[in-house]
Amino acid sequence: MERKYWFPLLILSTMCFTYFITEFFITATSALTPVLIVELGINKGTMGLVISALFLIYGLMQIPAGIFTDIIGPRKTILSFTALTTVGVFLFWVSHRLELLFAAQFIIGVGCSVFYINAVSIISKWFKANRRATAIGVLGAASNIGIFASYMGFPLADKTFGGWRNLYFLVAVILVVNYAMNFLILRNDPNETGMVHEPSKKLLGSLRDVLKDRRIYPFLIGYVMLILGMVFNTWMPQILIDTKGFSYIDAGVIASVGSIAGIPGCIAMGIISDRLRKRKLPLVLFSTLYVVALVSFILAPPGTPLALFLILSFSLSFCVSIWVLFFSIIPEILSLEKVSIGLGLVNGMGIIAMSIFTPIYGILIDVTGGYSFSNLVLIIVALMMTGILVLFASETYGGVKRE
Repeated sequence: MERKYWFPLLILSTMCFTYFITEFFITATSALTPVLIVELGINKGTMGLVISALFLIYGLMQIPAGIFTDIIGPRKTILSFTALTTVGVFLFWVSHRLELLFAAQFIIGVGCSVFYINAVSIISKWFKANRRATAIGVLGAASNIGIFASYMGFPLADKTFGGWRNLYFLVAVILVVNYAMNFLILRNDPNETGMVHEPSKKLLGSLRDVLKDRRIYPFLIGYVMLILGMVFNTWMPQILIDTKGFSYIDAGVIASVGSIAGIPGCIAMGIISDRLRKRKLPLVLFSTLYVVALVSFILAPPGTPLALFLILSFSLSFCVSIWVLFFSIIPEILSLEKVSIGLGLVNGMGIIAMSIFTPIYGILIDVTGGYSFSNLVLIIVALMMTGILVLFASETYGGVKRE
C-alpha cells in the first residue's frame, strides 16, 4: 500500500530525467546552428536539413511508437530505443563531417521518437484523471529544462572551453546512468502487466477508428499548427543574431529564457486545466496570447532592449506550453485500446510538419534574403490555429470513463 503512494512519483521522476536528457540532444543542433554553419561551411538551407533529419524520422516513428507500446509494452520500448539513442549521441559527438552528422541525427531521431508516447502511456496508468494533466505537465517541464541546458550550455561551453564537445560528452555519460535507472525503476502499470497485445489487424482497425472519429481533427490540426510555430524557436538564435544584432551568447540567453518559461508553463497548463476541469478554455486563451507574443517578437526592431526580448521569449514559450494539454485530451476522446495509436498520430503529424517546414524556412531566408516572408507564414498559421480551436474544438474533460 505504501508503495502505491510513492512509486508513481518515482517513476515520473526517472522519466523526467530521461526527457530532460533526450530534449537536450534533440535541441543540440538548433542551439549549435551558428557554430555548425561556420564549422561545416554550410548555408542556412543545408543547416535546416540537418535539423530536420532528426525531426522527420522522429515524426514518422510516432505511429510505430504506439504500436510498440501495444506489442512489447512501454517499459521495454523505452529501454530498447534509449540504447539506440545512446549510439547516435556518441556518433554525433565524434562527427566532424556533414554525412556523419546526418547519420547521427537519423539514429537519435529514431531512438528518441518513442519515449514521449510511451511515457504518457505509463503516466496514464499510474495517475488518476484529476492528476494526469498535472503529471504530464511536469514531464513536459522536464523537456524544457533540457532545452534550456542546450541553448544556454553550448554557448557557455564554446566561450569557456573553446568548443562544445566536452559538454556533449558529459551529458552522454549521464544518459548511460539514466538508462540504468529506468531499467531498475520503470513499470508498465500498477499491476505490473506487460500491456502486450497481438500485433494483428486489430491495430489497423484501431487506426481506422481513430481517423473516423471527427472529434480528434480540431485537436490534430491545432497541434500540427502549434508545432509548426515551434520552427520559430528552432531558428531563434540565428534570427536574433541576423536581424536583431545580438551576439551568440546574448542570443543563447534569450532562447534559453524561453525554454525556462516552458518549465512553469507546462506545469501551470496542467494545473490550470485540472483545477478548471476544462481543456478548451486554456487552449483558446493561451493560443491567443501566443499570437500576440509572436507578432510582438517578430516586429520588435533592432536596438530593442535585451530585457524586452527576454520578456517576449518567456511569454512566447509559456504560451506554447499548451502542447501538453493535447496529450491529456487525446486519452479523453479515445477508448483505452486506441489511445496509443491516437497519441502517435497526433504527435507524429506535428513533428513531420515541423521537420518539413524547418528546412523550407531556411531556404526561404536564402532565397528572399531575409526573414520577413518566413515569419509572415508563421503568423498566419498561428492565427488559423487559434480560429480552429475557438470554432471547432469541443470540451473533453472527463472523456471516456475508466476509473
